[in-house]
Amino acid sequence: MLITEIKHNTNTYYVNTHEGVDLSIRNDFLGSGPIFYGAEKPQVNALRSGDFIGDIKKGGSCNVPIVTLDVHCTGTHTESIAHVIDSEVKISDVCPKGMIPAWLTSVELQEANKTNESYHYDMKNELVITKDELQKNTLEPNNALIIRTLPNNVSKKKRDYNVEPAPFFTNDAIDHINALGVQHLLVDIPSIDKANDGGQLENHKRFFKQGKTISELLFIPDDVIDGFGFLQIQIPNWGLDAAPSRPIFYSTA
Repeated sequence: MLITEIKHNTNTYYVNTHEGVDLSIRNDFLGSGPIFYGAEKPQVNALRSGDFIGDIKKGGSCNVPIVTLDVHCTGTHTESIAHVIDSEVKISDVCPKGMIPAWLTSVELQEANKTNESYHYDMKNELVITKDELQKNTLEPNNALIIRTLPNNVSKKKRDYNVEPAPFFTNDAIDHINALGVQHLLVDIPSIDKANDGGQLENHKRFFKQGKTISELLFIPDDVIDGFGFLQIQIPNWGLDAAPSRPIFYSTA
């Protein structure tokens, strides 16, 4: 057991690093994970080079898998501003490397035609996350905000969002999150924007500034209590706009 002492503002917290909760969806490459925006499911093929095959089950001396996946549309990932603008920013440059203060909150989805909040594209007959719903919860300004949508069905781990359209945020909700000073936004939906918003991605552009990140397609177990904690976002050192990620949450609630 390893206990880490963290001083935040005027408080001291003691975190057991073995008790973090994994908020990512495991990619087992068996075709059972979530997919979005018409993406193909992740695939694994064995390396072939001359007489060598990188698959022990097929007689190879070792396993050498070649992975093909859509980072943004087939699993938990973290993205930078370079996702929506022409930028040299790499996700490994802006993703926080240590533990950061975070707030977890659960929100009910609202029918778009029952809210007065705005979106930059048609949102009739859609389910949305609203500023009004966020304001019902006590959200303390923190470096990171983790949002769990309700109902929190385990089907999120394998949902085909091409068949079952994903909810998204109103513009007002994103403006509210910005006003809280959030630098790292984590959500259990595939995008903070509507899948088809005419290519505008306005919510992404509203939120993103240099150094900010968005993590999407998480799954947050029901037994993780809303409230304050510390967050670590684990990613590979990829020189891209985004990378697969594994957010680990250490609740202090």
